[in-house]
Order: sequence, then C-alpha cells, then structure tokens
Amino acid sequence: MKALRLAVLSLFASLAVVSVSAQDQDAVLKLKNQIIDLQNRGALGFREFTLCSKILGYGSYVPLDKPQVPQGAELQVYYEPVNVFTNRNKGQYEIWHTQDIVLLTDKGKVLDEQEELLSFRYSSRSPVFDLYATNSLDLGELGPGKYLYKAVLRDKLKGVAAEYTLPFAVVK
Repeated sequence: MKALRLAVLSLFASLAVVSVSAQDQDAVLKLKNQIIDLQNRGALGFREFTLCSKILGYGSYVPLDKPQVPQGAELQVYYEPVNVFTNRNKGQYEIWHTQDIVLLTDKGKVLDEQEELLSFRYSSRSPVFDLYATNSLDLGELGPGKYLYKAVLRDKLKGVAAEYTLPFAVVK
C-alpha cells in the first residue's frame, strides 16, 4: 500500500509541474504579444548598420576600422531591422520585408540601384524577434573615391519604408 501511495503522490507532483509550466507558457506568450504590439507601433528602422570585414551571424561580425575598402574588393554590410510589423492571424505570425540598395557618388549621383535585393517573408506559429541582414556588393571597377551606400527597408505588411545611408571610401 505504501508503494502505491508514493506512486500517486509522484503522479500529482508531475501534474503540478506540467500545470505550472503551462501557466508559464501562457505568461511568456502574453509577453511576446506585448512585445509585438510595441514593435508594431514603432517606426521601422535600422540598428547596428556596419561595414564589416567578416560577418558570422546575428550580432557576430568584425567591423572595419575605417569606412573604406580596397579597390576591387567586396563591400560587406551588417544590420538589424527594427520594428518590422508582425501580422497575427489564427495562431500564425507573419513578417515580410524587402530591402533595396543604391550606390551613389558622394555628390548623390546614382551609380547602381537594385530593388528587392533581399526579400524575407516568414510565417510560423512562433513570432520572430531577432532579425539581421547582410549585404555584399562587388565593387568591381569602381575607382578610388568617396561614395554612399543607401539601404531602403520596406515593410510589405505595414506599407512603410525606412532608409539608411552610410558614407564609405574606395582606396587603392
């Protein structure tokens, strides 16, 4: 009889842990939805927009000491989009943004423009909070001088855009 009582107590203890865990999960989901509400109200933008020598992953990159790259090299850019709109529909979370790039002289003359160089559309049962993007641009025959790299982030679900322009130099 004593062994049976221990098994029943053990079963009740397991059920208590499961219900606490379910309560915790509900609290976590509530917090996630509060974060989404804040982000959906916020302005679309960029964080950590950086020229890099190497990009390893989210928040892991080697920034250039100076905003300059050797002639014929590849320009590497890391950034984190902020406040990308999250659509919630029947237990699904969806985000969708694109990014254009524009290469300009330091006087503003457009040298190259690529629309929707990046397109990221994601739908899942769990929301996505931490986003990052990388761009690489082969500078090819671009001569030494001062230039501007402009990124245009477009939130396709909210219908808004944000721009960030970064000056850099090409050196021999």
